[in-house]
Amino acid sequence: MLIEQSLKQTLSQRIDPKLIQANNILQLSQLELQQAVEQELAENPALEVPEDDPCDGCDMPKTLCIDCSFQKQKLDAEVDLSIHELEITTDFSGDPEGETDFLSNVEAEVDLRNHLCTLIRAVVPGDDYDVAEYLLSNINDSGYLDCTIAEAAATLDRDEEDVEAVLALIQTLEPSGVGARNLRECLRIQLEHLEEDGQGNPVALAIVRNYWQEMVARRVGRIARRLKVPQKEVLAALDFIKNSLNPYPASAFRNPWTSKPNDAGSSVRPDVIVRRTPAGYEIEVVQNDQHLLTINSHYKQAYQDLKSGEGKNYSEDEKKHILEFVERANLFIRNLNQRRRTLRMITKNVVEFQQGYMETTSKAFLRPLTRTKIARTLKIHESTISRATSNKYVQLPSEEIVPFDFFFDGSVSVKDLIGELIAGEDRSSPLSDQAIAEMLQERGLNIARRTVVKYREAQKILSSRQRRR
Repeated sequence: MLIEQSLKQTLSQRIDPKLIQANNILQLSQLELQQAVEQELAENPALEVPEDDPCDGCDMPKTLCIDCSFQKQKLDAEVDLSIHELEITTDFSGDPEGETDFLSNVEAEVDLRNHLCTLIRAVVPGDDYDVAEYLLSNINDSGYLDCTIAEAAATLDRDEEDVEAVLALIQTLEPSGVGARNLRECLRIQLEHLEEDGQGNPVALAIVRNYWQEMVARRVGRIARRLKVPQKEVLAALDFIKNSLNPYPASAFRNPWTSKPNDAGSSVRPDVIVRRTPAGYEIEVVQNDQHLLTINSHYKQAYQDLKSGEGKNYSEDEKKHILEFVERANLFIRNLNQRRRTLRMITKNVVEFQQGYMETTSKAFLRPLTRTKIARTLKIHESTISRATSNKYVQLPSEEIVPFDFFFDGSVSVKDLIGELIAGEDRSSPLSDQAIAEMLQERGLNIARRTVVKYREAQKILSSRQRRR
């Protein structure tokens, strides 16, 4: 028997735990970030919130003053253990003395479309985002799809099979029945979902699938004979359909014109605030004072002693404890700062690209924008853009609060843009549907004439001949 030793070189890829933590912090919303900071403060004794004592050289807290000698000396002495980026922040956590937080009264609509846009990323491949966004833009307030598969395929220049596959994925989302093209499909989807959850009714599902016309005509006897079940089971199935299913799957989502309940759960706080100034747009990433973390002075001194070789009085366990928690605290602070920088960088790029909307607040000036385009401009991965903007909101200079998804959808503005083009036309020579399609194409929206007709009719706008005065 021959025993040999040999060397073998292999390549393997592993995700750095530091990168995992950075990505996790990046995708947290403001409330989730606050909870993460509180948890880290509770678990890491080396981490603390700095005191807000006034600086000796100015009236600002020592952690916020920028120009005084105290801060400059501190920066020179602590290059490796950066406490935080020096920037003035705003505390939106509420005044402990009972003053009213004005942002708690600002509410933003969480409508059906925004809800679905949030869910769709988990089920639709990146190459099909444009199809999904187009279909979502054509789902009406009741939850039904207003366009046909053929129209969507022609507009997007895609195969009908691809569009059908994306629609099938949308129909798996909540609320159950959304994306259906008619009432029968809506009820069938709901019954299939209930069946998967073990709460369905097989007779009701068979009736909707195979005996729709008989059900509409209330031909209970014929349905019972064909299904070979007693009539009482058919009647029970019809009652199940009537009482357990919702013919308007989007009814749970309020329309903008409906009254708003005084519910704290319906209000959202912005993660980023955009302000208009004489010098341009100012972008502020919202954070609490609690996010301004620092490393405990005793741990910091002990860490520096160990790094300089002067920590001979510490036991091995103490050395391990100090190194572990100080480096963990420093990494957490760096990730917080990186999240803030990334959010500011993305928002700055979006504001520059959508400046027309920022100035006018008119959806007609929204330009088609994708996360891929932002990623290429900033030279970062598209997944980073997705994580950074997921479930986050922006307060615009008009004080309107919108989700980041609002800016990453080219189709959302098409209907509004068609309406505004028609509203501003010369009534003695109104725009034809072909002229509108060509004007949209000049703005980067590749819309066919028949799509213009469909969108115009959806808004109950007359044809050019009927609009002529």
